[in-house]
Amino acid sequence: MSGRERPRGRLPDGRVRALFQIDRPDRVLATGGVLLAILTYLAVLDRIVVVADGSGSVPALAALSLAGGTVLARFVRPRWALACFLALVAAGTQQYLASLPATAALGENLGPFVGDTVSLLTGMSILRIINADIWALTLVPAPTMFAWYLAVRRRYVAGATVAGATLGLLVLTGDAGTTTTLLGVVGVAAAAGFGTVETTPTAVDASRRSVLVGLGGAVVGASVLDVVPSERAGVGGDGLGGLGGGTTTTEANLLADSESLQIQGSISLSPTVRFQVESEQVGYWRALSFDRYSGRGWIRTGETEPYDSPATPPGPTTSVQQEFTLAGQIGRLPALWKPVDIDVPASVDAYQDGSLAPTRSLREDESYTVTSARSQATPDDLRAAPDRYPDGIQQRYLALPGDFPSRVADRTADIVGDAASAYDAASRVEAWLESNRDYSLDVDRPSGDIADQFLFEMDAGYCTYFATTMIAMLRTQGIPARFTVGYTPGERVGESSWVVRGFDAHAWVEVYFPGYGWQQFDPTPAGPRRLNEQERLRQARLTDEDDVDTNETGPGEWSPTPTPTPTPDPSASSGDGTATPIPQRSGAAPPGLPETAPTTPTPAPSGVAGSVTREQAALAAVALAGGVAALRLAGVDELAYRAVWLRYQPRKSPLEDVERAYARAEYALEARTRTRRPDETVRQYAAAVGDEPFQRLARVYERAMYAETASETDADDAVELADVVVGS
Repeated sequence: MSGRERPRGRLPDGRVRALFQIDRPDRVLATGGVLLAILTYLAVLDRIVVVADGSGSVPALAALSLAGGTVLARFVRPRWALACFLALVAAGTQQYLASLPATAALGENLGPFVGDTVSLLTGMSILRIINADIWALTLVPAPTMFAWYLAVRRRYVAGATVAGATLGLLVLTGDAGTTTTLLGVVGVAAAAGFGTVETTPTAVDASRRSVLVGLGGAVVGASVLDVVPSERAGVGGDGLGGLGGGTTTTEANLLADSESLQIQGSISLSPTVRFQVESEQVGYWRALSFDRYSGRGWIRTGETEPYDSPATPPGPTTSVQQEFTLAGQIGRLPALWKPVDIDVPASVDAYQDGSLAPTRSLREDESYTVTSARSQATPDDLRAAPDRYPDGIQQRYLALPGDFPSRVADRTADIVGDAASAYDAASRVEAWLESNRDYSLDVDRPSGDIADQFLFEMDAGYCTYFATTMIAMLRTQGIPARFTVGYTPGERVGESSWVVRGFDAHAWVEVYFPGYGWQQFDPTPAGPRRLNEQERLRQARLTDEDDVDTNETGPGEWSPTPTPTPTPDPSASSGDGTATPIPQRSGAAPPGLPETAPTTPTPAPSGVAGSVTREQAALAAVALAGGVAALRLAGVDELAYRAVWLRYQPRKSPLEDVERAYARAEYALEARTRTRRPDETVRQYAAAVGDEPFQRLARVYERAMYAETASETDADDAVELADVVVGS
């Protein structure tokens, strides 16, 4: 055939039609496997877009990509399809770079883009990058189109590799959940296993299988790591956990280096001493904040950079110096807001939200000193603040998930009413939550959006529920707010000394006011929270738990304990969000709490014998299906069938019995000696291998084949001789 006569790669109409006909089960299952792998990563990308306040356009874009892949398979050869794939990747990259706030120029944004890509490959969630919804949308067309194109062209292994690699990226970033990951593995394994069933197991096929088995193992391994409980589970504090799941708390994220938090159900409190503070002023020891709300928890976006003394916040401020001495390891640097100068025995990274973290965890007995510029804005100042916010503030601190329930905005509008300023609106929301929801550590984590469920379906919760709900409510009214964690003041042990324990870990709200910066609000009822903490400390002392006291603390000692007022009080002269400390006896039950107050329930660890959740059952079913598909990929099903076929022969007609008996014996003999050559007769092969029972069977087989009939006696002899050959 001359070059001009070469086919142009156009797929015959019959092949396209055959793709959707169920006359070849292996082919249909292989195509379905590729489609399942595609749908799994599309589901993850769709959730990212929804959480990042996107338009939810993944389904439409995916449908166009699948249609495009089908059309390309009909008319375009693989090399040109690959060119289209690369062009889509380049176009998507340029679109994302153009969306970054700095500039649309490729050169100026390429550095951060490369840095983000490297971070994603090393475990950073896509939700942490700027414009995560646009980044996710750019990942939809190219792999979807190309993987489906390969599936339509019956290149199932290659299509599964493209889809599996895309899902693998989302597993590396931590955005793909366990169930989604296992479903993707099932799809990849099915595509490879059923897609190669008609091919000869050559070295190329073997290598392809090895690659796909390795890919599946890597994805499953990452998913297993994702569900292993953190070593810091149950450290204590008013808690949240990592976005991937588990039972870690707010304090665990302070001690570690997590960039995402997921709100938990019931939690317990830790009375262990964490650090001691020397400071002329008291307040909340702020550690870090989160800006992106996922509906289930919080994520920090933006990059870190080496610390350089930040600018003093706008508006009137006062300078406060604090010295922190650690009682154990910690990975954050709590301080009064806003730290502007710091002396730490380690290098420090600064976050875009102004929080600081050492590049290594500080250890027991290490100290650091912080100078903070505390806002002195009064309520009148904040009421007079303009309501026009910088673009960067609006982009990061007004966003809500695309599927956020609209009834939250309606309820918030009723609560806010005719508030004349953002400060008044925030104060009303804060007061409403504090008055209309109870404080409790024993709650069931809701299945839907946390803020919506807490506002409409729950009666009680702890700090993370209160703070999350207030932020979501304010954002529906166009008021920028963020989720902040750290520690409450702790136990006062001297004129300017405080001891902070694990149960002082806390979450609250910061609201942005132009001209004055971020201001603290706390909708969590302070009284019930302190009652829980004091009762937990009393129990710890009764049971002689370790590290709950220092030389300055202990039962029977009187210590003035500050009670913070979370927002500026018009009657207060300081305007710093704190009130006069109230003297209280350390270790004694607070007024109104009986000495026999019930113990705060501690949730049972997940995975307790005898309690299998629906999610665990679903994961087990998916894992079982994935295991079956993996066995199919490895050819175990064929080996099992051959083992049964070789040793068990149901009886049919005499001639069929003789044929199968000979086939069994020859198969077994070939495994022990050699394969019969194409030009070698049955009698010649039997003489060459020298097996006497097989030689007798060969004579019965030849006689039956030539006569095209066999007697019952011939069939009995053949089956008996085959059993001897197979069993020898």
